[in-house]
Amino acid sequence: MLSASDSSVTQNGITTAVPGCPVTGRRLPAVDVNLKDAGVARASSAPSSERPEGSEAYSEELSGLTVLQQHCVFFDKDNDGIIWPLDTFYGFHQIGFNIFLCLLSMVVIHAGFSYVTSPSWIPDPFFRIHIANIHKAKHGSDTGTYDSEGRFVPQSFEDVFSKYGSNPIPEFGWQPCMRAGNFVALHKGIRDAFDPFGWGADVFELFATWWVSDGALKKEEMRAVYDGSLFYQRWEALKARESLFWRGVQWLVREDKVFQRRVARAAMVGQKAKARQA
Repeated sequence: MLSASDSSVTQNGITTAVPGCPVTGRRLPAVDVNLKDAGVARASSAPSSERPEGSEAYSEELSGLTVLQQHCVFFDKDNDGIIWPLDTFYGFHQIGFNIFLCLLSMVVIHAGFSYVTSPSWIPDPFFRIHIANIHKAKHGSDTGTYDSEGRFVPQSFEDVFSKYGSNPIPEFGWQPCMRAGNFVALHKGIRDAFDPFGWGADVFELFATWWVSDGALKKEEMRAVYDGSLFYQRWEALKARESLFWRGVQWLVREDKVFQRRVARAAMVGQKAKARQA
């Protein structure tokens, strides 16, 4: 029987949990978000309560792109708006994945998203991804942090940590974070019914997001995953690990090195400012 007791939860005068649905009490939405109009989707920046300006220099460098497109730019090595499978294979190596996971990521991403982003009804024999149409790759069973046009919704991002994040702990600088168990709970909480493609895509995306962390993904790191700036930060930290094999792959990848370095510098601005303050 549904309870009719008065043990509801009220936050800022808004009832956010009711006894008839216990899960509402376990997963409370974020309130007091330090952003104006947090529910309004941002086209070209990814702000959070702790970082209201988002990745400011990075977003300015890529101001003509949506946040979802910015997320993909790191893998568009020659800046032509098209991501080839080899671009993805090499890009995942640059952010710390081993060769098996690079290969798996390439297959999963291009098999899943090439056709939906293609400008043609005919499948692309090269399985390329077109960044101009990347919003069409949005799938079910996700967090809703990207809207259907690829914009960033701050309220949905804040809700992820309010509902599923770990409490701030000292070894992670008292920052909210997501550990493996939190990602499992997140996946269970956002699954839509009868959506096997969305479930699979979500498992892969959450695993890849967790993999770039050091056991726990800090809130700022996850925000930077959404706009792609974290990929450049990881690349900067791992540049010295090139082997003969990966140098050969790099030679095969067509790169606009001037563009990539310019965006990388912009992505590192916030990190360097934090290092000076520390």
